[in-house]
Amino acid sequence: MKRMWAVLVLLALTLTISVLGARHTRAVTLQMERTVQEAKTAQERGDEDTALAFSRKAVSDWRDAHRVLCLYMLHDRLEDIDQTLAVLPELCQDEQREEFLSECDRSLAQFWYLNESELLTLDNLF
Repeated sequence: MKRMWAVLVLLALTLTISVLGARHTRAVTLQMERTVQEAKTAQERGDEDTALAFSRKAVSDWRDAHRVLCLYMLHDRLEDIDQTLAVLPELCQDEQREEFLSECDRSLAQFWYLNESELLTLDNLF
């Protein structure tokens, strides 16, 4: 009987951690998507200063979020996003508009994939 209780406690703990991880990932990806989208929109309007500010904010916010995400996610996925976001301020400063917009789109796709990979679906569980 003690083993059954231990299994139930472990199952509840696993489910709780999974749900909390998915919720945290969703919150982080939504915030990051908003920030990158703001940078992209500013660049499309020709407002390089605002685009630069938002791209720097995206890098800073990602570094803060990365500390928690790396506790329960594959580092390869996170590293790809690190590399994409790291070039945004430089591309903006160097006035490489098309490359900047392309990297914004790339990071938005990466955030979408990151969020989708953490959803509690049968495809992700098995």
